[in-house]
Amino acid sequence: MRLIVYPSFEERFTEFKNHKHTFLVYGKVYDDFQVVHLIDLVSTPNSQLIGYLRSGASQEEEPYRTAKELNYPYLYFKTESRNLEKLSIDLYKKNETILNIDYESEKLDLSRLFVRINQKETPLDVLRSKCVAIIGLGSGGSVLALYLAKSGVKNFIFIDDDQMETHNIIRHLCDLSQIGRHKTLAVKDFILARIPDIYIQTVERKFLLNTKKDFDYFMTLLESVDLIAAVSGEHDVNYAINDFIQSNHLSIPVVFAGTFEGVKGGLMFKVDPRNNDFCYHCIYATPEKYGSIRTKAIPTTEELERKISYDRTMQEQLAQPGLGLDVDNLTILLAKFCLDILLTDILHGLYHFPYNFYMWFNRTILKPNGEIKFDGMELYYYEDLDKDIHCPYHGSEVDKSTEVEKTE
Repeated sequence: MRLIVYPSFEERFTEFKNHKHTFLVYGKVYDDFQVVHLIDLVSTPNSQLIGYLRSGASQEEEPYRTAKELNYPYLYFKTESRNLEKLSIDLYKKNETILNIDYESEKLDLSRLFVRINQKETPLDVLRSKCVAIIGLGSGGSVLALYLAKSGVKNFIFIDDDQMETHNIIRHLCDLSQIGRHKTLAVKDFILARIPDIYIQTVERKFLLNTKKDFDYFMTLLESVDLIAAVSGEHDVNYAINDFIQSNHLSIPVVFAGTFEGVKGGLMFKVDPRNNDFCYHCIYATPEKYGSIRTKAIPTTEELERKISYDRTMQEQLAQPGLGLDVDNLTILLAKFCLDILLTDILHGLYHFPYNFYMWFNRTILKPNGEIKFDGMELYYYEDLDKDIHCPYHGSEVDKSTEVEKTE
């Protein structure tokens, strides 16, 4: 048997080892008792009751007793030396010993889960000090959160009022065990199970500013973040984020990202008040229909998939398998885009995005005459997008029309 001892288990054992009592052992058992994870001596969300531990045994040791009967089989750990290095492990069926188990013990060093070298090319000391607010923890936002956490960002705020549903699973970070939970909490647990030394605050509400109380709450929550990633795919939320930043003259950069119909591609662009950039209103509002969330809409996932019926129910449409891969294509670029913004004015070796507005296509898009309009799997950009004269924040500047150009 390979015995994996978690730090939480070792700490609790040290706390209890001078007591001559039997303790319940919580952990995980894999592959017919070939691998056992000792997680704690108390109940934890990611473990189950797997046996007992007797510490400080003596000749007059009382028989172990418990009010809760374990299902067959279970483990009985005993250490006379009060030392985890010298455990005796029996496998039991009720009160009958099946066999004594030989094992190799390994203490799990959680600090080794996330070891990367801080260097000029990847300045982890800078990323570790940053805080990113992700608004929308769906298929894109959940993967973005994981990528940024893997890259070294250590502080997050997750904002979303949505819950995990069956149709989310095929393309979401989380699995069936999370159905019914808030996406914020499900993604938080998924990431912390892999990178436990980061801080994640969750907010189970939609980002809307309907009242002064809403405004005050989000101002306190977000005033010190370093980046906001707006990935809900909902225009009312994106407009609220934009108004929140622009009307209060906050110097927080925002990245907006969404997908095109059928996830044929997607776009991402940054609004950085530090550079007096154009804003979300400049891109999506028109003079005759200013403020309409349907103007030049980036459809929400449900909206775009409703147009593709294939004789399927809505639930079946929402669970199209290919969408997960197509969303991930954009999210990988989005994560790199966010890292570049977080490292503004810092010399680094990551890819630098010189422009503010980018598009990515998962498929080759053709014109009606059959000519290629956009090549698939290539990144396009708008080079000189400017402000909109009808924008309430940048209306004094003249709008300039631009052509779409392609990067190499």
